[in-house]
Amino acid sequence: MDLPPPVLFEPSRHQAMVDQLAAIHRRNTGNLLTRRERNSGHNQNNQKWSERSEQVTKGAREIIVQFTDPTQSEVAGFVSLDMPFSETGPFRGMVEKMLVSPRHRYKGVARRVMAELERVAIERGRTVLFLDTVVVSGAELVYPKLGYKLVGGIPKYGIHPTTRELVDEMFFYKDLREVQPLQ
Repeated sequence: MDLPPPVLFEPSRHQAMVDQLAAIHRRNTGNLLTRRERNSGHNQNNQKWSERSEQVTKGAREIIVQFTDPTQSEVAGFVSLDMPFSETGPFRGMVEKMLVSPRHRYKGVARRVMAELERVAIERGRTVLFLDTVVVSGAELVYPKLGYKLVGGIPKYGIHPTTRELVDEMFFYKDLREVQPLQ
């Protein structure tokens, strides 16, 4: 499958995609919620993505979206770069919500959106990237392959999606001033 290049989410152009972003988020994390939370959480999740869309408008966040085709009708995956204001670390960025639709896994979507995120981060002056993920997500195996260094972990920091037991959280970083960004 030939994918078009990833694009920056533009609220004025892609607002209709917020539902797809929220749906992929739910599909990737739905097991973390109880049935009651899932039923009441649908609108809450969409609201969170609407808020993230507003943050893009304000310049505090970028969302990189990988569509399945040039018509931009279906989202294959995405990642978010949070750029909070900081007097002591204006060069830092938080990688958040790197999610790929289950239908489009193992097609290079994660690498593509992360490469674009790194390009955008450099462009925005955010050269030290930081992220975290729960150990059972599988993402803890992906980030080292993308050049992210493990900083450490916090035991029993998150909740396992099916057993509801506490699980470890892993923290990673990548300093784009010292290494080549993904291509």
